[in-house]
Amino acid sequence: MFKKVLLIAGILALLVPVGLAGIWAWEQISAPVMAQTSTAEAASLNPAQTITVVGQGTFRIEPDVAQVSIGVETTAETVSEAVKQNDDQMTSILAALTGMGIADKDIQTMNYSIQFERYPEPRAVASGSESGQASPQYRVSNMANVTIRDLDKVGDVLDAVVEAGANNIWGVSFSLEDPAAARAEARSKAVADAQARAESLAELGGISLGPIMSMSEVIGGGGVPAPAMAFERAVSGGGPISPGEVEVSYQVQVTYFIEP
Repeated sequence: MFKKVLLIAGILALLVPVGLAGIWAWEQISAPVMAQTSTAEAASLNPAQTITVVGQGTFRIEPDVAQVSIGVETTAETVSEAVKQNDDQMTSILAALTGMGIADKDIQTMNYSIQFERYPEPRAVASGSESGQASPQYRVSNMANVTIRDLDKVGDVLDAVVEAGANNIWGVSFSLEDPAAARAEARSKAVADAQARAESLAELGGISLGPIMSMSEVIGGGGVPAPAMAFERAVSGGGPISPGEVEVSYQVQVTYFIEP
């Protein structure tokens, strides 16, 4: 019995190296064949024979936030007087914004300046028939950028700040707080547009469109995937304000192989 076990073990010991050698030989034979196949496929797609297109995608959506620049400009013959007048008016404006439900985080000072005007514009004298040189004065300007998240309140907010003393409103613009979803829609449309353009060119040229060789974003020149303002208009107070729609745009450049 012991001799039979030794005999079987010996046979297995001889067969294992033979099997491994066979596997190694098969890999050596098949590898060049597979390499030749991949090389042939790659060689059939000539990098010099391609079609490059730029796809454009846009997506329009109603905005959800508004931005407005609100400011106060005061003048006086002394800097302390001009500053005090400005501070008092700006304090009233901030109180009005708070009363309209605007959070502190949505109010940001964007400019504060004090200028000495040695030669201000001439002003009319008491008689009203002549003009005289005005005295040197100080001009103080304080501007704040305000974000309004309830678009139904835009007109009311402007009315409130004007009544509180605002004498500078640079305009109202509308945008998206988070444009990611709209940007994804625009990107999808841009890729589909690129495919359609490439297929049309291939058909006109009597060629067959192959797989994609490369794809990249188009940066700059209006192709930046960022929200575009629907419009920007100057206002002198409240009144009807229409947010319209914002447009998110995206451009992508795609290069396709031409089938041989």
